[in-house]
Amino acid sequence: MIDRPDPRPPAQSTARPEELARCPFPDRGPRLPGLDAEITAVLTEESAALDEGEHQRWLDMLDPVFRYEIPVPLLREDPALPRHSRSAVLFEATKRVLELKFGRVGLVPAWSDRPATTTRHFLGSVRVFDAPAPGVVRADANLLVTSNRGVEHTALVSAARRDLLREHHGRWLLLRRCVLLDVEVATHEQLSVIF
Repeated sequence: MIDRPDPRPPAQSTARPEELARCPFPDRGPRLPGLDAEITAVLTEESAALDEGEHQRWLDMLDPVFRYEIPVPLLREDPALPRHSRSAVLFEATKRVLELKFGRVGLVPAWSDRPATTTRHFLGSVRVFDAPAPGVVRADANLLVTSNRGVEHTALVSAARRDLLREHHGRWLLLRRCVLLDVEVATHEQLSVIF
């Protein structure tokens, strides 16, 4: 018998879900269309919690190692080049940072918080893909967010969103979110929105 190299490509290494929150965002795995409706329902509930100001309910949908990031948009003449930085971010937060941000909301409202901001998330084109860790999927979606506060403060921003969701005790938790803004220069109002 002659030893020949195995012609099949090596199996993709599986990462632990916690590692996916820290490493570069994973590429899309095989498409999982059977999960589109289930994951869309999860993301719809998650958006509703943000829109309705139920911040604790939203935080309860996040995995303890959750990571949120908005990469810097890049202005490129060559459309083949990436439109977002792979190393620089405009905003990055963990679940703990977001708990502190929303913890302030429960306190006595500051004068600068009046009138309150109204936010609406419009989610579409959700597609689910396998991820390189057991019990984790990647969901890509398009998002339009409006944020209104008084007459002069209105933000309308579109973005592509990449989410990693982890199945934990029979429910899906957000493990990671990467927001790819469709603007070249993000404003303060746009960055104050949780996508």
